Amino acid sequence: MINLLPPQKLTNLKIARSNTIIRRYVELTLLSMVLLTVAVIAAYYFLHAQQENTKQTVAVDQTKIAQLEPVQKQAEQLSLTVNTVAGLLSHNVQFSDMLTKIGGLMPQGSVLTGLQFSIEDLKSPLIISAQVDSEQKVAILRNNIASSELFAKADIQIISQVGASGTTNSVPSNGTQTDQEVADANTIYKFTTVINAYFKDNVVVKK
Repeated sequence: MINLLPPQKLTNLKIARSNTIIRRYVELTLLSMVLLTVAVIAAYYFLHAQQENTKQTVAVDQTKIAQLEPVQKQAEQLSLTVNTVAGLLSHNVQFSDMLTKIGGLMPQGSVLTGLQFSIEDLKSPLIISAQVDSEQKVAILRNNIASSELFAKADIQIISQVGASGTTNSVPSNGTQTDQEVADANTIYKFTTVINAYFKDNVVVKK
């Protein structure tokens, strides 16, 4: 087919086609930029929402953890008591009889506030915590423990005076007394003590 159009007209036609193609590229570029912007905004929105949800979840979890802290402390205290009982059983010592016999060793003006024993080291001492109304009672208690049928010797580890507010830095009760009993004892007993009592070899406490 022979093109009879004038050269100028042909040039204008080519330019018009080129402009159309360029315009389409520009339109596609602008459309892509719009879509990319929308995608970035949507991604930022969802990420922000997810971050807020994560913060709320963490806050809720932290609240639950804070609520469970008293339960954890009670569990640790119970675990300590169970370990003490298990350790005493490893020495063929019955825990109920142990409490009775140690109670009989307590001089007038003293109160037992805690027992602790490690089952990991069977040669470790039984840690006896008590409160007394005078420092002299600590020596009496130590002598009573050392001369008992259960223990070979006893060493005083701590003697401290209960503060004016009724608080003390001694080893806390592990369940042998209620917190209320210890609080009541603090109004009478002015000193707290911790004594390490070492079992005699092959100690057996019968019913």
